[in-house]
Amino acid sequence: MGDRVDALENQMGEVQATLKSLAEQMQQQSKVMMELSKQLGKRTTASSAPESEGSIGNEQGESCLSGKKVKLPVFEGEDPVAWITRSEIYFDVQNTSEEMKVKLARLSMEGSTIHWFNLLLETEDELSWVKLKKALIARY
Repeated sequence: MGDRVDALENQMGEVQATLKSLAEQMQQQSKVMMELSKQLGKRTTASSAPESEGSIGNEQGESCLSGKKVKLPVFEGEDPVAWITRSEIYFDVQNTSEEMKVKLARLSMEGSTIHWFNLLLETEDELSWVKLKKALIARY
């Protein structure tokens, strides 16, 4: 019996180490994506100079980004880190508030993940985007 407990504790330690590693990788990817997004925003602003004094530069900057349709990805329980990364890109492009991120994430859940998400909402007092990301990685 003691050997089983030791084996389970070792496995838990490995799972926790893996989770920590994934969280660190996710943070690094998020930083890279934010930096790329900032650089892209600078290029868009620089390349969208108004043609005449009367034209509105902000509208032209928006048209460059609005040329491509951006959708929040669907999550079906596969590869949570990739889903989180793509969702954060979407949220950044859309300038989404922290409280709206959780609501939009709920809409993107498909299949059995919606049941898990609803249970998570019931068990968590204040489900934030950060808590949701950690829970997704831990579960899937």
